[in-house]
Amino acid sequence: MSKPITAGSEVDAYCTKCKLDLGHRVIAMDGAQIKRVECLTCRGHHNYRRPKSAARPTTRATKTKTKRTTARKAAQNEQRETWEQAVQGRSSGDFTEYTLAGVYEVGELLRHKKFGDGVVLAMLEDRKMQVAFEEGPKTLVYGR
Repeated sequence: MSKPITAGSEVDAYCTKCKLDLGHRVIAMDGAQIKRVECLTCRGHHNYRRPKSAARPTTRATKTKTKRTTARKAAQNEQRETWEQAVQGRSSGDFTEYTLAGVYEVGELLRHKKFGDGVVLAMLEDRKMQVAFEEGPKTLVYGR
């Protein structure tokens, strides 16, 4: 069983002067948390920083974020495949120049000045539409 850390204990920490993970002596604590340390090499005092070599603790939020990121990437890949299938082998005459005043339908091919060639995926509320472009989906307005 390990000894609890108290003021005067020695711990590994990242030294801000030496720029290395080194042995430090604890000089201040706030409850069970280490606040300030003294480097045993350069004798400098600074706030405690966990060693760079120490593994960062994983949190539940990180795992959730990873799941959301994976789901988002899967959706983007699916939309990219939809875009690739829609624009593959099409000539420039098959695309309609996008304008704010234009009226479009699902599946219609558009050419946007900034985003390039795209395909209308869905019509949304308030005269907005979801359009798949090579770099990813965008929401554009129409009929204004």
